[in-house]
Amino acid sequence: MMKNAIYAVIAVAFLLPSGETVAGDRYGGHSAINRKATGFFRLDEVQGRHFLITPEGHAFRALGVNHFHMIKRGDADKALRNLRDWGFNSGGYQAPPWQWDRIPHTRGIFLLPNSIWMRPGKFAFRDVFDPAFLGELERNIRRVVEASSKNPYLVGYFWTDVPVWNRKRQSHYAKGDRFRGQDWIAFYKSLPEGAAGRKVWDTWRNAHHDADEKAFLAVIARQLYTKAHAVTRKYDTNHLIMGERYLEPDMPEQVIREALPFLDALAIQPTTKEFDPDFFARLHQRYGKPIYIADHVSSFATPEHPNTMSQVTKDPESYVAYYTRYVTAALAHPAVVGYNKCQYQDELLTPTFLKQGLLEGDGTPRATVDGIKAANRKALESAYAF
Repeated sequence: MMKNAIYAVIAVAFLLPSGETVAGDRYGGHSAINRKATGFFRLDEVQGRHFLITPEGHAFRALGVNHFHMIKRGDADKALRNLRDWGFNSGGYQAPPWQWDRIPHTRGIFLLPNSIWMRPGKFAFRDVFDPAFLGELERNIRRVVEASSKNPYLVGYFWTDVPVWNRKRQSHYAKGDRFRGQDWIAFYKSLPEGAAGRKVWDTWRNAHHDADEKAFLAVIARQLYTKAHAVTRKYDTNHLIMGERYLEPDMPEQVIREALPFLDALAIQPTTKEFDPDFFARLHQRYGKPIYIADHVSSFATPEHPNTMSQVTKDPESYVAYYTRYVTAALAHPAVVGYNKCQYQDELLTPTFLKQGLLEGDGTPRATVDGIKAANRKALESAYAF
């Protein structure tokens, strides 16, 4: 408890446009913007802009980092200090246990093993109408949410990370996979005649002879989201649901429409290089939900690693300028309530392909962290400026 108290005291101070400093609350909320306190994070609108509201009733725009799985045992306290020192106010979308009672964070729940990045043997389409699957779904959700239901530091839940919906199972991740080249419709057609999902497919097809087969995605999504929401709310009525973390190129309209009744906010992993305010405005206008950028991957080339994931610049100086533009524009947008940067520490995915972090592989902070710290401060100033 002493560790938590110390963390709360050093949490944050905000610089207003006038130059006046205002202290943040214990969760990092902006104390000058007051709303009703409920004891848990929630959403509200302030002068036409969406905000998370902390348990103590103050406006909050989440600025976090994802993927801490590369840190060494015993480095959690150091990682937490780094986050705060570098201007981040929250953990990632799949927060590790050491963040749960120390910093605002979100938890991830995989409804299905259909993330685009999953390896052969892990990736699978599933029959979401099968009672056995539904029992498994409830167990998976309950395992996460029941123990988290009273945690005031928890912002809410994300569901499956970058799920495959409107595309075939492809890319280098699918090499050697039995699902390679298959999509949801082909999967349901391939089920045995007595399978629950095959019966639903046959009934739907007979009733919709002339419909595009992809319209059946709505039937799958409705079943999945209805059941997932019901189970989540069965065990936790206190926290937000941001839903699946959709990859920008795979957000089929029929799937999003089925998700909307069950979502408090819409989660997205954008792939467009620069922040596009018009794209986010259109998303908000079309679906009527605030938006959480659950994961944003960007990097720069280095002499040791010229090939990096989602590379946007060729040197650290221009990368800091890029990141500053992106995160400041994102957190100033009226519809965006959160942003997570990928990732905390380097991960070498192949001998020649790096997923770049704020730390190098040996734990040394990159030369960019001071620039990122300045960018984060600027972004949070713009987030709360009216």
